[in-house]
Amino acid sequence: MIDGITILICTFNGKSNLTNTLQGLSKLNLENIPYTALVLVDNASTDDTSNFTKRKWEELGNIFPIQIIKEENPGKINAQNTGLKIVKTKYVLICDDDNELYPDYLGIGYQLLKSNSKIGALGGRGVVKSEVEIPKWFDSMAYMFACAPQAKKTGDVRPERNVIYGAGMFLNMTAFDISLKAGFDYLLPSRIGKSVVTGAEDGEICWWLRFAGFEIWYSEDLIFNHHIKPSRLTDEYHIKLLTMFKIGFPVGKLYLRIFNGELRKPIKFFWLKESLYTIKYILKIPFMKRSEKKMELKRSASQLLYFLKERRNYDNNYHKLLGIYNSLNVK
Repeated sequence: MIDGITILICTFNGKSNLTNTLQGLSKLNLENIPYTALVLVDNASTDDTSNFTKRKWEELGNIFPIQIIKEENPGKINAQNTGLKIVKTKYVLICDDDNELYPDYLGIGYQLLKSNSKIGALGGRGVVKSEVEIPKWFDSMAYMFACAPQAKKTGDVRPERNVIYGAGMFLNMTAFDISLKAGFDYLLPSRIGKSVVTGAEDGEICWWLRFAGFEIWYSEDLIFNHHIKPSRLTDEYHIKLLTMFKIGFPVGKLYLRIFNGELRKPIKFFWLKESLYTIKYILKIPFMKRSEKKMELKRSASQLLYFLKERRNYDNNYHKLLGIYNSLNVK
């Protein structure tokens, strides 16, 4: 692998977003980074994203090499996989098409990754930017919008969190390759076009790296502007986002319980056991605070529905993850 960083942007019709993103990349301080490259994956765009990006990068001076490739199968996971397959550098920075990195972002990230080979993934903090007034509910949802600190200070995000969000996330490609060879694959869908499905690929990658013995870090010095469109700051989108993140909860919990040692032996009809636990929890909801009842009922109901619909897949996923964990034999 080449010692350096590849910046990976996956975009669907991102032409209207990319000006800020590319301008930010053109201002990066690359002084102590041996090699830098940009890969943009055009995910079935219909707005001339590829040609726009090429022209804009030329206008900005072609600061470092750019490669534009196309992935016609819609979905963030498909685009990201396509981009990661062609990466030749030791590290990758996943930069969303609405992220504007601060000038020192690459340098800080590179030095942290070089100084600690146990870091599998490294994240920063987004700062919300928008043309419209930020709604009152945003602060409580800031993490889901990649606009919140991910730990109290620089270091492993545990115990506050187990994973980090994908926007502005560095990947140690040695760690990532070890995870792929162990047999990991995505258990949840991602974003397709403008539709929010779960956006869970970030968390799953972090879990793969943890299972393989690597750490997930946050740096308080890594900051980027997150330019959020008005359409994503509506009450309707707020509700949709909450609902979609709930879908990923059971799978995230499954990774956690295997990692913590709660589940180390195969269990028959595991989905049924989990469903019964969920029903037991639902029976406690009437005795909760009024402010918590509605949200917990929605979360638990969606979780129960997931177990019922995905019962066979859920059990298969459980046994697969358990097998991978045991094969890695992480102490």
